[in-house]
Amino acid sequence: MKKQKILVYDEAGARLDAWLARNFPEASRSLLARLIKDGKVRVNRTTITKTSKKVNPGDVIEITWEGKQFLELEPFPLPLEVVYQDEDILVINKPAGIATHPVSLLEKNTLVNALLYHGVGLARYGAPLRPGVVHRLDKETSGVMVFAKSDVAYLKLIEEFRKRKVNKVYLAIVEGKWEENSAELTLPISRNRKNPCLMEVNFKQGKEAHTLIKPYLSGENYSLLIVSPRTGRTHQIRVHLSFIGHPIVGDKRYGTAWGAQQMPRQALHAFSLSLEHPTRSEKLAFYADLPEDMKEFLLKHFKKLPTPEEILAVQKAFFRS
Repeated sequence: MKKQKILVYDEAGARLDAWLARNFPEASRSLLARLIKDGKVRVNRTTITKTSKKVNPGDVIEITWEGKQFLELEPFPLPLEVVYQDEDILVINKPAGIATHPVSLLEKNTLVNALLYHGVGLARYGAPLRPGVVHRLDKETSGVMVFAKSDVAYLKLIEEFRKRKVNKVYLAIVEGKWEENSAELTLPISRNRKNPCLMEVNFKQGKEAHTLIKPYLSGENYSLLIVSPRTGRTHQIRVHLSFIGHPIVGDKRYGTAWGAQQMPRQALHAFSLSLEHPTRSEKLAFYADLPEDMKEFLLKHFKKLPTPEEILAVQKAFFRS
């Protein structure tokens, strides 16, 4: 068994079972309900057996997790490139080929395991598999991302992402020559009807998805685009670009077989991230330069490389930041 104490910061009057389900997404609702009914959850030192119990900011919740449901994640030695760190947040430059967090307690080769190895304290919210994780990048996508180190930072950042106050800009190398000056895509996205692991544009059942695109380099076979997703749908950039006929080079799910042969992974990089600091109400902006594989590709096909300063200048002029 494992006992965990956590202080409630978020909304007042939430049902205990709903609060637990929201803040511990890897635990099933049936498990959480059973823990409450079996007296394994206490609020302010009082054992609670009713799932409808209301919780409020300032309450201290103590959970006694059963058996293997909440084993500790195993630290794993992976190098980290830290962009910024303080007592509340950690910003890193994620390498391609590394998942953000494990999907089971047996998985080790992820950023969360690496953060534990390097002694980074993470928010308790999101545990056991996603402590401190407030957003994700696809395994094969590189670039800048933020983790919450404190519980209050986790809740504030989750709210910023939910309200679309976090601005993200990506660099994507796509197939084909980009003919337009810029584009604004509003194509709704849903789960693929044939393969639930994939996403697709669906005008009848899809959820709102909004992407802004500004070309930076354009050639006969490839183009380098600066892309800003205004919504956060799963695989949004990849799905949108594929739908309009410019799939990302190397994208084995949404691209072409020819494109998959040109690069071993999808040529998508999270270049910059701007947000309000969760405890200081200060606007912060971070960026991560292109990784070596994308640089080599651009040099080979365009004979030139954009500098971070050049990309930031275009970003500032075209996108709100």
